[in-house]
Amino acid sequence: MRSSCRCLLTALVFMLSHAAPGAESARSWDTLSAQERTILEPLRDQWDGLTPERQQRLRRGVARWRSLDVEQRQRFENRYRQWNSLTPEQRANIRQRFQRFRALPRDEQQRILRARKHFQNLPPADRQRLREKFRNMSPRERQQLRREMRRNSRRSMRDPAKRPPAQRGRARE
Repeated sequence: MRSSCRCLLTALVFMLSHAAPGAESARSWDTLSAQERTILEPLRDQWDGLTPERQQRLRRGVARWRSLDVEQRQRFENRYRQWNSLTPEQRANIRQRFQRFRALPRDEQQRILRARKHFQNLPPADRQRLREKFRNMSPRERQQLRREMRRNSRRSMRDPAKRPPAQRGRARE
């Protein structure tokens, strides 16, 4: 039970790390709902010392957590356990990659997400084959492949029939 509460609390903090701060004033522990107190129990002793913004983010996280169905909660808990099993270096690497991704132009982000989705939809044997092929390439061959994939992606976005349905009929941005 304690482990699951700790997992839930950390999940809430993680989910809220990107939330905008609210303009609400600080709330005492006793004014929280019973459900909020149950979920936030690991923070009980620290609650009154948290900034109003942090309290608000945590409370929004509780509401969001309660809105998730069982499958979504399970998926989140699994991802959280995976994250915790990583070394600090691995986490730092992931954060850096994410920051680089967020710094890319929006169309480049979308291209990468489409390619990732395409790769994930391949049968496991095909994904493994592609991974092996990529591992066996020289750095120069990998770079050439990346350039070719970008060119092909840009060409396909010029053709409205090849764009995702939500972007068909729109001029290329």
